[in-house]
Amino acid sequence: WSDDERQLARKNFYGCLKTRQERLCHEWTASRKETGEIPSDFRFAAICPTMIIGPPIVDRGDGSAKYTPSGTMGSFYKWLTGGRPTAPNDSMSFIDVRDCAAMHVVPLERDDVQGRYFSLVESWHWNDILTTLKELYPKIPEFELYDGEDKVTPTKFDLGR
Repeated sequence: WSDDERQLARKNFYGCLKTRQERLCHEWTASRKETGEIPSDFRFAAICPTMIIGPPIVDRGDGSAKYTPSGTMGSFYKWLTGGRPTAPNDSMSFIDVRDCAAMHVVPLERDDVQGRYFSLVESWHWNDILTTLKELYPKIPEFELYDGEDKVTPTKFDLGR
């Protein structure tokens, strides 16, 4: 589990809320099973994506739909168009929206799926993310890599399931 108090201290309200909300769902499910309010075979599956990126659903591929990124994609878009000139000393992991959608369908199709599932493979430091993006898309604006002595190690995840 993420440390919700640490997230709150860092003013990461979104992360704190996600952590607390998921715990609440797990606790609610367990307590309702104990009292018989829900069937003992009721399943709760939490799909935990990181930054979801990919084509928008409004993009029909024929140029007929104008799309202005918002939310997560909007933030990412701003970074790639010059909104953030310096790489943060942090790490991030990504998932394609289509892969994330497929993960949400699996618990509906399979009776043996319950618990927590991360939607990611690995986390990279923003220096590595931005360097790779610059190699793939040379026209994105220039940026400075984080060069402090305290460069964080990318977050590690247990993907044993």
